[in-house]
Amino acid sequence: MFIRIKVEFISEKNIILPLGFNKYLQSLIYNMFSLKLRKFIHEKGFESFSKRVYRFFTFSSILKKGKYYKKMKIFNFGNKISFFISSPINKILEDIIDNLFDKEIFELGENRLYLSSILALETYHIETNKMNISMLTPIEVHKTEIINNKKKTIYISPFHEQFEELINLNLKHKWEAFYNEELKENIKITPLFKRDNYKKIVYYGFGKKSYIVEGWMGKYKLECSPQIIEFLYDTGLGSKNSQGFGMFEVVDE
Repeated sequence: MFIRIKVEFISEKNIILPLGFNKYLQSLIYNMFSLKLRKFIHEKGFESFSKRVYRFFTFSSILKKGKYYKKMKIFNFGNKISFFISSPINKILEDIIDNLFDKEIFELGENRLYLSSILALETYHIETNKMNISMLTPIEVHKTEIINNKKKTIYISPFHEQFEELINLNLKHKWEAFYNEELKENIKITPLFKRDNYKKIVYYGFGKKSYIVEGWMGKYKLECSPQIIEFLYDTGLGSKNSQGFGMFEVVDE
């Protein structure tokens, strides 16, 4: 069994992407699914007791940073890109692999891509209740408040007293949706960096549908049962996992 794959694509031309390109990566992944799975995940998903819906996959950003051209607001990644995809559902990754081999050409925005390689990583077995992690994509948690009669999204810092509370609330909803049972244990998450050093502003989407998300990179200590750490490794920490947030790797103490 494996729960994370690394995919690599090549192009005959330089791969050029605009700000907000995570939306293109998400669309590329959806197009890796079979039609049946794509329809289920996009239109239905997995529902928690509180009717919140989860897609149960997450992905990293492009692993090698592109050259950013500020005036044009574009990135040039050269002719090769790679990124990780993770899921707690093995059939999702199997479906992706099957369809990757069936298609010849993939689209990422206006770029035509060809599959170069797929690396399937085996299940990461956790045997301790304390683990240091490093974020591959930002952790995002938020709350919504009414300010001047308008809904406003408030992004929560790892140093805010509600951060751990919201991380746990999100975890419990995902646990319910996946296992169809209540999670009674809480996790403890501690940032291993100084305040504000790892804040990450992410542009997501384009045009009128674009928006800015505030998340946090950096290293953290997780304290909870091994089963929960494995679940978070598969699904991602915090919110917006299927939009490319919350993926982490395990690091040494």
